[in-house]
Amino acid sequence: MGFYLIQTLNALSFSVLLLLTGLGLSLVLSLMNFVNLTHGSFVLLGAYVGAWWFGSGLPWWLAFPAAFAAAGLAGLLLERFPFRQFYARTHLMQVLLTYGLSVVFADLMRWGFGAQIMSPEMPELLRGVIFLMDMPFPIYRLFIIGFGLALAAGLWFAVDRTIWGAVVRACVVDRGFVETLGLDTRRIFTAVLVISAGLGGLSGALGAGILSAYPGLDEEVLILALIVVVVGGLGTFRGTVASALLLGFAMTFAKVWVPEFSNFVALGVMAALLVMLPSGLVAQKTRQV
Repeated sequence: MGFYLIQTLNALSFSVLLLLTGLGLSLVLSLMNFVNLTHGSFVLLGAYVGAWWFGSGLPWWLAFPAAFAAAGLAGLLLERFPFRQFYARTHLMQVLLTYGLSVVFADLMRWGFGAQIMSPEMPELLRGVIFLMDMPFPIYRLFIIGFGLALAAGLWFAVDRTIWGAVVRACVVDRGFVETLGLDTRRIFTAVLVISAGLGGLSGALGAGILSAYPGLDEEVLILALIVVVVGGLGTFRGTVASALLLGFAMTFAKVWVPEFSNFVALGVMAALLVMLPSGLVAQKTRQV
């Protein structure tokens, strides 16, 4: 019983990382209809910043806002040029642009941080384990679960329950109407992309404590984030949460039960769900008139 409790918590901590990464990607894909394949680069940048910060001797808790700021700044610069010029273009053009940029950024980060695996030195407060039913569980993973869920809840509240979130959703539905109200939609979309990039960097810094930072992490994370967003259903917070939990638990328990075929089993489950539910686990409600 204790073994399965520990594996459940492991799955939950991994699911929280998938959720934060998926939410960052979903913000731009769903709200702005922009396919941003550089999102994995933001995650990798955040992982490198977090790993460096933990070993720098600076206050450890500042690693997360620093990773958010670094990735957000990168997102801001990219939004100014060239993303802004591609918002109205086809998804294929957006894919070609953002994938090419992700390759460039991967090489830049390999040049700047090196090609070795960068594992952070965890702060003393987050080291060690606690015992649950006589089974050890890392304190840092509990921190990921608590901090990640609180952050996801705050993002849900901001998007679904505030005027700012209503304005962003209105920009997607009818940008011209929002502009007649005197609102600068260009600045609104810039803010959305910066928050999306910052969330990617923050999830990378959180995940650095268990996944480390290394070249190739960006591609691995991007694929998983795309799966979470597509299987969950575009534009639905509940769908992203459900998909992240499902993928996180499927990958964790597949590695326990069938380690040789863990990826095949976990991704096969997600593919089967997508075949059965093409619109995602939680389809966005539409109204016909």
